[in-house]
Amino acid sequence: MKKLVITILLLLILVIPAYAYPESKMNDCIVSANENPSVKNISEESIIKYCDCALTAIIDENKDIRESGYECALKNFN
Repeated sequence: MKKLVITILLLLILVIPAYAYPESKMNDCIVSANENPSVKNISEESIIKYCDCALTAIIDENKDIRESGYECALKNFN
C-alpha cells in the first residue's frame, strides 16, 4: 500500500506542464513574428515568450486578440 501511495505522489509531482494551445499555433506565431520587420532585432527567445504569452491569453483565458498581443508585446519586447 505504501508503494502505491508513493508511486502516485511521485507521478503527481513529476508531471510536466501541458499547454492548451496546439504546437502548430506556436509555430505559426513564431513564423509570423519573424516576418514582421519591426521585430527584426528581437531575440528568438523574446519572440517565443511573446507567442506563449499571447496564445495563453487568447486561447486559455479567452482574452481579446488585439489587447493580448499588445500587452504581451509590452512585456517581452522592451
